[in-house]
Amino acid sequence: MNRPREFLAWAVGMFGPVALHRDERAARFVEEAVELVHAEGLPAATVLAIVSRVYERPAGDVEKEIGQAQATLECLAENLGISANVMAQREFGRVQAIPREEWDRRHAAKVALGIANLSNAT
Repeated sequence: MNRPREFLAWAVGMFGPVALHRDERAARFVEEAVELVHAEGLPAATVLAIVSRVYERPAGDVEKEIGQAQATLECLAENLGISANVMAQREFGRVQAIPREEWDRRHAAKVALGIANLSNAT
């Protein structure tokens, strides 16, 4: 099983071609990252300061940044005594059990807020 490939295939099946848009995937990643740090109690002011600092600098290399994001997530999970791999597998099963109508509702709400269906570029 290649979970990342299967997860993306599931997303395309659920949301259509928009799931392949790079900006859509990046927006979903930011959303989940912010939800994670919110759950961990990081103040919004700290998150906003980090965002400001990052955007004041030149953009990094996508491949390097993916590696750093993955490594950082794994370090956080390990620090918390959580297996990132087990949680990803559990999440894959959880989202597959959610009815399409619920996903349609959630996605429509994000579109209405301007945080989904950001462009047609892949």
